[in-house]
Amino acid sequence: MADDDLIEQEKAGSGRDYSGNDLPYLKQVLDSGHLSSIMGGTFVPRFERAFARAIGTRHAVAMANCMCALHSAVLCAGAGPGTEVICDSEFIFGALAVLYNSAIPVFADIDPVTHNMNPDTVEPLVTDRTRALIVTHAWGLPAEMDRIVAIARRHKLLVIEDCAESLLASYQGRLSGAWGDIGCFSFQASKQLSTGDGGMATTSSDELAAKLGEQAGAPTFLSVAYNLDYNYRMNDLTAAVGLAQLEAMPEFIAGLKRKAALFDQAVEGCPWIKLQRGPAGAEHSFYHWAATLDESAGGGPGLDEFKAAVKAAAFSSVSIGYTGMPAYKHPVIRERRAQAFRASENRGHSARYEDRTCPAAESAVPRIILAYLVGSEETAKRDAERLHTLVAQFGKG
Repeated sequence: MADDDLIEQEKAGSGRDYSGNDLPYLKQVLDSGHLSSIMGGTFVPRFERAFARAIGTRHAVAMANCMCALHSAVLCAGAGPGTEVICDSEFIFGALAVLYNSAIPVFADIDPVTHNMNPDTVEPLVTDRTRALIVTHAWGLPAEMDRIVAIARRHKLLVIEDCAESLLASYQGRLSGAWGDIGCFSFQASKQLSTGDGGMATTSSDELAAKLGEQAGAPTFLSVAYNLDYNYRMNDLTAAVGLAQLEAMPEFIAGLKRKAALFDQAVEGCPWIKLQRGPAGAEHSFYHWAATLDESAGGGPGLDEFKAAVKAAAFSSVSIGYTGMPAYKHPVIRERRAQAFRASENRGHSARYEDRTCPAAESAVPRIILAYLVGSEETAKRDAERLHTLVAQFGKG
């Protein structure tokens, strides 16, 4: 097979398309000789302006990756030793950003169907140490942001949205990243918009935009350090690809939705598989198609039996169980490997990490069924058919 044929085969299998303005924009950067915005490059500010317009915020601040954005957002909240930040319990990344700042993550439980933070579990966790909430929009499905923001406003807490998986997802007509005080987006290799790596923080606050900018563009060439700012700058080559990909995102995400519909059809009528849908007014952007094995519905397999069947089916894009554990069971927290757990200011913190801290998360995470949709349509069709066959083997109750 010729090299060109191999390249085309790889492109078809990846589900990615960089044939729009990607190469022309990259050529503009290289022809300019300015690969950084602090040395005359123009693509980082162009990408930031376009991204803010797309999300519906006044500002967007480009960063090296989403963890940089989350870390910077927690800094903006004033969280540090002696303080706490409430996080959802399915994903570890918000908690890591809290630990980066030597603050303590406190975990709210999730809804077992949506896998998003359950607003009913949040307010009892607020103490005089709490500085912020970090809300992850699981797998592309927005959380109940109206209720969560209302709780935060009552207690004067910063709302940080982890939008790593929810680009162009909306809730009640507003896009994720425009509900809270700061939204944090990922352009990592697996995400809907991929630049290989990269991130963006969105906000409509001039004050927060300035604080985020201090972390995203530390002026290292000016030699004088006035504050302990980080150096999370994005380069112009990355921004050029990001801008080109942003232009293609509405069509790309429409394709993800079409592929998700194939998996919906594969499990239609099966009572022991619960689709990840809701709340009312939420528009999914399908980083993954997700559902949950519900053994309580009866008529279906147990968890171990279903896991074995998924493994035997040799799916290309379907898996079950994600990490198999809630965030507080990850070794970094379970074994207290972060400096925050040794800081004297954090003695007497309110966080709990023992079994049953978040019972819905402990049950739902090992049972989540995921189909990665950023692949070819042929892969999605084949795996949806395999899932339909597998469900039929067990029966629909």
